[in-house]
Amino acid sequence: MNKKIITICRSFGAEGHEIGKELSERLNIPLYDKDLLEMAARKSNLELNHAATLDEQISKKIISHYFLMSQDIESDRLFREETNLIMQLVEKGSCIIVGRMADYILRNRADCLKVFITAPYDVRVGIIKEKYGISAEEAGKTVRKMDTAREEFYRYYSNGKWRQETDKDIVLNRGIFGIKGCVDILEIGRAHV
Repeated sequence: MNKKIITICRSFGAEGHEIGKELSERLNIPLYDKDLLEMAARKSNLELNHAATLDEQISKKIISHYFLMSQDIESDRLFREETNLIMQLVEKGSCIIVGRMADYILRNRADCLKVFITAPYDVRVGIIKEKYGISAEEAGKTVRKMDTAREEFYRYYSNGKWRQETDKDIVLNRGIFGIKGCVDILEIGRAHV
């Protein structure tokens, strides 16, 4: 069997993790998402709860007039560790990676299917409202906040050269296809990598 690598980037509330999980089960290949954060936290000697607060946030560079250089910030160290882990995992074999800028990290690999899962704003608000039992107003604020944070994360770590939806092989509207439909399409699409 040829190695298959699938990265899933997602709009907040589009259920990219759920789609990746079902695809992983169908294809019988490992899924990596938050567990990458756990592994990177251990390697970076950070407590998991602290690492979770750093996850997908922009690192604020602190320029000291004494040193005239950026200090090594924990979130940067965590991102470097996640990058190293991603590179190691894809060398081992087939896998699905949700988030973690894996699409950007693996952008030059021909054996990588890069996917973006999205849905209309109102659909994503409805999903978040139901999932967390919050008001539509609070769900809307959360969706906007997370979308902005993810986009800033991409811009920061790609030096402004990459956006979530940049250079994807497949863009899927979860609002139209649902989880099962997205997985059906990806199951067929991965055969062409």
